Amino acid sequence: MKSYLINLDRSCDRLTFMTEQFCKLGCDFTRVSAVDARMFTPEQIRDALAPNQKWPHPLTPAEIGCFLSHKKCLELIAQGEEDHAAIFEDDVLFGRDADKLLASGDWIPADADIIKIETHDKIVLLGTHLPCAETHFTVARLRSRHLLSAGYIISKPAAQRMLAFMEKPSAPLDHFLFDSEFGPFSNFAVYQTYPAMCRQVGLESTIDGNRKHAKTRPALMRLLLRETIRIYRRSRLAIIGACVNRGARKRWTPIPFEAGNETV
Repeated sequence: MKSYLINLDRSCDRLTFMTEQFCKLGCDFTRVSAVDARMFTPEQIRDALAPNQKWPHPLTPAEIGCFLSHKKCLELIAQGEEDHAAIFEDDVLFGRDADKLLASGDWIPADADIIKIETHDKIVLLGTHLPCAETHFTVARLRSRHLLSAGYIISKPAAQRMLAFMEKPSAPLDHFLFDSEFGPFSNFAVYQTYPAMCRQVGLESTIDGNRKHAKTRPALMRLLLRETIRIYRRSRLAIIGACVNRGARKRWTPIPFEAGNETV
């Protein structure tokens, strides 16, 4: 399976870090030069953004660059010959047996469009677990939001379809891909590996930046509305989760990550 690595031209240390990991796995990768939207002019920033976006905060240049960088990878996959390909940002750590999943796509369910292979350390809703042949991994339908976008696998047809939704950045890339409120998540069959095959490590982000600096304080009524909706959603998920976990095929669970022989 082909792997694409998003890396800023100025982040040589990140490239070295990832190159060493891929070498240990015995896997090749194709570097994709990340879009550095921090170098954009205000006019270029304005022109790059999608009109009437649902995301409630101004997108930062780093978030715009992240979105456009992933779009570059998806264009390569959509035009390529591989049935599936993996996309990585340059701050991920690979876990145990990652090489077995990257060696081929034979383990991928036939109906899978996207397979999220990292973890956000949050509880998510998963469907029935399917074994990945001759590995300790399973894969299951992802039925809830699961943020971060530093590692995922996508099919060629799904990449082609996804690009139709990506003319211009409309939300941070992980919300766009893995949050039905801000992107086409519900239009795709999204799976999750269990445990995660990779996770972001404690490096300062150079691709998507720090979102909290870009958030503006909303008006009082808007803030109250958002908090009310947030509390309602959490309560609803708690009730649904308690019912679902009583014997249904879906289950709320955190996604662990195994580094070597240890579970993090």
